[in-house]
Amino acid sequence: MVVLVEDQPQQQFVRRYLYKMGYTARDIRFRPLPSGRGAGEQSVRQRYATEVQAFRQRHAATALVVAIDADTGEVSERARQLRAELDRAGVPARADDEAIAHLIPRRNIETWILCLSGRAVDEETDYSRDGGVHELIPAAAAAFREWSRPSGAVPSTCVESLRAAIPEARRLEG
Repeated sequence: MVVLVEDQPQQQFVRRYLYKMGYTARDIRFRPLPSGRGAGEQSVRQRYATEVQAFRQRHAATALVVAIDADTGEVSERARQLRAELDRAGVPARADDEAIAHLIPRRNIETWILCLSGRAVDEETDYSRDGGVHELIPAAAAAFREWSRPSGAVPSTCVESLRAAIPEARRLEG
């Protein structure tokens, strides 16, 4: 499992989620986090095509998880930017059956963490500075695992970007 994320909270969330799926620390390779404030989103986009190419060249069964915030934009726009990076690099588009998952929280991962923890949230408010959010990551990752199971029940309070990530997470089921 190769993981490309833009910041530490995303890394912690994805790590805990993958542990709930049964992966161990030895099974997961995190790409280095970008340095510098605000550099994460751009770094993920710039490295995406290279990681997709490397994913396709591996002979062992593997998967690629990409987490990138939509910030104040739309999830579909961020996904379009990822496709554009593949086009720019001359790399074929992601196929429907490839184990490449895009986790794209609108605003930031803290929105998902709070939503998965049962808090009513919206995708306009920036929750990144809310105290105690990062302590909720283990339970939020466990909830995401439950919601993303094929038989998982997603509550009506689920924000749209998180709902869109559920079929993405299912790409990792193999």
